[in-house]
Amino acid sequence: MAALRVGRKSLGRRYSARTKAALKAASDLPDRPSPDEIHDLRVAARRIQMMRRLMPRSERFSQQGKRYDFALRSVLKATSQLRDMDTLMDTLKSHKGSLPNELLVRLENQRSDAAARAKQAIGVLAEASPPELDISTVRRRRLSKRLRKRVRKHSRTASELLTEVLKDESKVKELHSLRKEVKKVRYLVELADEAPARLSSLVKWQEALGAIHDLDVAVSYLEVSGFHSRHRAILELQRARHSNYLKFVRDRRTELFRALGNGGAIPVDALDPSDSTHAVV
Repeated sequence: MAALRVGRKSLGRRYSARTKAALKAASDLPDRPSPDEIHDLRVAARRIQMMRRLMPRSERFSQQGKRYDFALRSVLKATSQLRDMDTLMDTLKSHKGSLPNELLVRLENQRSDAAARAKQAIGVLAEASPPELDISTVRRRRLSKRLRKRVRKHSRTASELLTEVLKDESKVKELHSLRKEVKKVRYLVELADEAPARLSSLVKWQEALGAIHDLDVAVSYLEVSGFHSRHRAILELQRARHSNYLKFVRDRRTELFRALGNGGAIPVDALDPSDSTHAVV
């Protein structure tokens, strides 16, 4: 398998398509956006961020580029709470039989307020003009080198977090950080002209870690809301969380054993076999 490479023309086409799609999504977003609409907008913003970080300094640090990057960050920050509420409501609805109806009604009202606050930040993106990528300033070799460097950086961080998660199932913060790093690696390797065969593993890791995080958020919310730690809903959520964690470990047993036997790192051959640096895959 060859090293990760990305061509300037292919990056330019993807960048143009995704910025236009994000602009349309932000402009067309209704006052009460659905959970799917918020999720899709956040994914689009993060993917554009990953692409922009591969661009030359002249592209990244231009005044227009800075304004656009600010708009992307604003959207992600403003919709973070809204996204958490959406996943929280989805998780709690499966346990509504043991929860008071007033709780879900309150969450619905809180979501409406969060959506109204997020609308203003989303409007900033809708009005932001995405800076065009001048591919004549991009060099394929440097672009590919920058891609591999960023993959190594986030993979190394993910590998370190993985060892912490393996030591202690209760490492909630580290597990969430691991999910975010895996997500960044996924979005980066998706940009390669020939994505690695193990890209599907990254997707599965992200989904599995996301499911665990959603349950952590739900348990935390109920505890903060004053529910006793032995409440039926909390116990059910904790059992589901434990089961998902064990499944995450079991389904990737071979990779995790390799990680433990290699000082906490999984060889990067699935991502970039030409590089000797170790990383999580």
